[in-house]
Amino acid sequence: MPTAKTKIQITPELTRKVAHLARLSLTDEEIHRFSKQLDTVLAYVERLQELDVTGVEPLGRPFDLATPMREDEAKTPESENLESLLSTASETVQNGFKVPPVL
Repeated sequence: MPTAKTKIQITPELTRKVAHLARLSLTDEEIHRFSKQLDTVLAYVERLQELDVTGVEPLGRPFDLATPMREDEAKTPESENLESLLSTASETVQNGFKVPPVL
């Protein structure tokens, strides 16, 4: 037996109560503006619920994502490039940058 759908009316009082539960401090102007906006959002959701989605599979994203992977290989820079690179460092150690410990 289908149940009757009741439209929830977003009143300023309901918005004020939800704002209180969410620990939001809203002005009267914000309460009225958000009440109208929330009412519009709920009306749109009700329109979406009227759609027949029989046979439509749920999906997490509209397309498959594949992350291209490369081989995990250690690479060392060419020696001439390494020297010019390290020349910009304030301190070096064992052909690398010396950095302060991060704790």
